[in-house]
Amino acid sequence: MGRIDEAVAVLVDQEGAPTLFRWREKDYQVSSRPVRWFARTEWWVGERAHRGIGSGAVEVEMWRFLATGDGSKTSFELLHNSAANSWKLLRQFELN
Repeated sequence: MGRIDEAVAVLVDQEGAPTLFRWREKDYQVSSRPVRWFARTEWWVGERAHRGIGSGAVEVEMWRFLATGDGSKTSFELLHNSAANSWKLLRQFELN
């Protein structure tokens, strides 16, 4: 599946890793160890980053993991904007 880019509600553990998220009125339980990395934001879309406000303006926290929502496992990729404490579901990958 392609890019989804929809806001989701996320519950996290003590380290900040996703454990459960809600998307389109459905709960998904994280069933694998989430992998975390940092990526550049699409700074050219939306508001411009202002000089001197720090790396948080151009970097976002990314998470990828398997989750179960209806009995089947699916791979998901979430974006966490720590400055706004908001989450977006970016991609969903169907497993074969």
